[in-house]
Amino acid sequence: MADTKISKLNQNLCGICEENQSKYCCPRCEIFFCSLECYKSEKHQKCSESFYRDCVNDALTSHNADEESRNKMVEILKRMQNEDTDNIDIENLIEYDEEPVDSDDEEAIALEERIKGLNLDDADALWNVLTEDEKNAFEALLNHGDIASIMPQWNPWWTHRKHKKLVEDVDADKALELDWIQKCPKLKEVPKFESLTTVTPSPAIKNNITNVLAAYAFIMRYFNGDIRALEAVIYLMEICDNLGKNANFDNPAIALESVAQKCLQTKIIETDEASLTVMRKDTFLIIRGPSEDNEKFYCQAALSHLHHILTVAKNYAKREQPEQNTEKRKSYFKRKFPEHLKEHLPNLELSKVKRCLKKVEFYLSYIDSYNMDFE
Repeated sequence: MADTKISKLNQNLCGICEENQSKYCCPRCEIFFCSLECYKSEKHQKCSESFYRDCVNDALTSHNADEESRNKMVEILKRMQNEDTDNIDIENLIEYDEEPVDSDDEEAIALEERIKGLNLDDADALWNVLTEDEKNAFEALLNHGDIASIMPQWNPWWTHRKHKKLVEDVDADKALELDWIQKCPKLKEVPKFESLTTVTPSPAIKNNITNVLAAYAFIMRYFNGDIRALEAVIYLMEICDNLGKNANFDNPAIALESVAQKCLQTKIIETDEASLTVMRKDTFLIIRGPSEDNEKFYCQAALSHLHHILTVAKNYAKREQPEQNTEKRKSYFKRKFPEHLKEHLPNLELSKVKRCLKKVEFYLSYIDSYNMDFE
């Protein structure tokens, strides 16, 4: 029994210093280590250096960064540099989000100078200007799954609501509303509903639209407002039975709850009840609209944006060539973490995307002629 305990204890020792108890596991060579000091040691330097380079290359070359993405990356790098990475503590690393950067911090200024004018789409260029501490801090976040925790939280455009006042400044309120509307997705022009059909619309159409809006609201939060169209549409088809399976709903509560249950059941989405509660509230806010005088606007904006996402996904899927995803061309990071790949997701059927585009256009025409009141 004593020999067994000693054997188990030895298995938990740091594989680098062989003195302290191990706390972490290297995701590349799978050696157990006790501290950042051991991880950065010469014995392990070749592994840590090449793994982080692969991660940065994959993360920064996977898509073209827009101006907002560039600003986010700069902010993340500044925050990481301000940490004492020689004694890194992940819990502390993710709690300084609200702390302002000290303008007298010479290292922070140095970082800003180093990345000034840098093309953040060039992973190698970015890698070359980072210090060892910055590289290790980023990798520590990546290994612990905490990288998203320091990203600025996206504020949905549908959270704005104009409340009735006893005394109103009409011009000022109108200007404020117009300013907010400009931040929302542009409305898509669609034919009049009467030109599409002469049949009286079924009451179920409002419930079906609710199902679509709930799925859209969840996906927008899930991607933190930074939508990747092809992946987003695949997720959308999984959780929206009206679009994915052409299902009809008898009442809005069932339509809403269907999305929540699908989010919990599907294997490609990780969520929790708190996120689903937010989704339910978001759906209500979208249907309620920005004001009593313009209740249908958010529904129109959401469906217009969804139509755009579907269109981009359709075009992207058409252009994508099979040979682009061969095993030979994959980086080490993609081979080791296949769950991050589109290949791990269900295939996107172009015929289904086209049908969904027509359905969303139909819903937009309906809302333009009618409304989303549930009587």
